[in-house]
Amino acid sequence: AHTIHLNEQHGVAVSLHLILRELKKKLGKELDQRVDDEDILQAVNTVAERIVYTIHTPVKAGHDRFSKSMYSGISHRVCHQILDLLAKDKESPGEYNFTALAMRVNRAVNSVSRLHRDVTRRQFPQFADKITAVTNGVHHLTWISENRAGIFDSFSQLTGWRNNPGIFAELAPDVPELAAELRKAWERDNRILISYINSMLQTHRNQMLETWIDPPNYLSRLDKSPDLEAGVFTIGFARRFSTYKRADLIFDDINALADILLRKNKHINFVFAGKAHPADEPGKSVLKLILDNQEKLYRKSEGRAKLVFIPGYDMSIAKMMVSGVHAWLNSPKRPLEASGTSGMKAAMNGAPNISVMDGWWVEGYHGGLTGWKFGYEGPIDKANLSEDPGSLLYDEDSLSFYNLLPKILDIFYDHPEQYMRIAVNNLRLNVPIFNTHRMAAEYVNKYDLQLDSKTAAKVQAFQKLYQSELGE
Repeated sequence: AHTIHLNEQHGVAVSLHLILRELKKKLGKELDQRVDDEDILQAVNTVAERIVYTIHTPVKAGHDRFSKSMYSGISHRVCHQILDLLAKDKESPGEYNFTALAMRVNRAVNSVSRLHRDVTRRQFPQFADKITAVTNGVHHLTWISENRAGIFDSFSQLTGWRNNPGIFAELAPDVPELAAELRKAWERDNRILISYINSMLQTHRNQMLETWIDPPNYLSRLDKSPDLEAGVFTIGFARRFSTYKRADLIFDDINALADILLRKNKHINFVFAGKAHPADEPGKSVLKLILDNQEKLYRKSEGRAKLVFIPGYDMSIAKMMVSGVHAWLNSPKRPLEASGTSGMKAAMNGAPNISVMDGWWVEGYHGGLTGWKFGYEGPIDKANLSEDPGSLLYDEDSLSFYNLLPKILDIFYDHPEQYMRIAVNNLRLNVPIFNTHRMAAEYVNKYDLQLDSKTAAKVQAFQKLYQSELGE
């Protein structure tokens, strides 16, 4: 029988349908008259062999719970019986828990990173033996910029990279010719991003003069906007605004951040983008804090720090950002970021990550060869999994970032050859792993999906690229 991939618990209607179908096979017309829990559990065992379930987050909001009263209009008695048996929630008896149902009806569960696997086993200890990891990946051809792609096309050691991202693993640790060409392509991509931002700021300024509505950027409200300059160290951050992702973490102490730039006399651009869920009021508040910090940061740093927000976030803006910034920021509360993929997209272009040791970065950090880490990286316990605002470690993790930033600025401005080695290391160590070719191959191999021999051989080649020290 074909395997069904249940991607998050939203698809449990499939599980319900298959269970009902098995019961009908066994009981026929008697299904409406009699069915006991043992019959249901036998059907579950049969159906479970066909399902592999991917769980995507440890965050409570990502796990569907619905009031039982919502299902009062369903006349199918057996459906209610199945839900009562499989979707029961001890914490909330008046609700059905669809994650619980999904966890109970499958032959295997995969998390989306190795650390997320450990977190999921802690959250669902009764299912720990069937929870393994398939770390996420991104489609490399979608996210590598045209300028970078042109360099890779012309580099003989990377012949075939478009169809085989694993070829990057064959690069030597030090490739001066590639580093030099990569730097030129990076400069072009940076100019594209900065030009877009400056044009946006001017458009916002013109709109303000016509409508008297404040634009979403402080720089546009100045009589003469100080344009962003290409070549200035630029940090990017773009994703959904949720409280646990802590988009505002590095602005927790504006004075400390500004003092670093004044003391070192270095300039920096912070480019932010993203959206909050329409129903997520705390997430919207984080976005407002970003906007509110623009003027204070600019003034306190005497113009050395420019914080810009790009509205209307979409894939084209995302691609321009991951290829145009010099480093990618990831600042969630560990271990609440199951994987994260925006940092992978930056790594596809060689951009280092500056990240908390959470999600995919635990695997992508490579002992500091590909970027930098900051913040808490201790053991996982119940307190770490709390999403309470008072437990989000702002003081500790922001201080860790401020201690790290001077080192990064020195490398970028004073030791560019060292910075480019980090960039090449991202190509060599992270592109071969954090791509969708490897992800699909690992999934297929791990869960014994049946393929024709030709496809199976290709899959096996990609699977060999990643033998994680962090286990299955």
